Amino acid sequence: MASKNDNRLAWGITLLVFGVLFLVRQLNFMPTDISKVVFDLKNYPLIIGAIFLLAHSNKNIGIVLIVLGLLFRLPDIINWSKDISEFIWPVLLIIAGAVLVFRKK
Repeated sequence: MASKNDNRLAWGITLLVFGVLFLVRQLNFMPTDISKVVFDLKNYPLIIGAIFLLAHSNKNIGIVLIVLGLLFRLPDIINWSKDISEFIWPVLLIIAGAVLVFRKK
């Protein structure tokens, strides 16, 4: 019986979140940059998956939805990782230096 209540809670929160988001967009309270990200269909599985992870006792549904959303976003993730790879060595050097300077003897 608890699973049925979990389903109702998770789907209820999902509908509330999307209803509020659509209302905020219709009232023009949301900047267009944020609106483009939130209302991109590739992000829906990520949003719903996060809600199910938080509100449902069976975490499998949330995990599957998040993995599906990440698969939809895979080209963006690959491009992001290419852009960030330029900063890996400088950041590693800074971290190593900070550890040497601030480490207790």
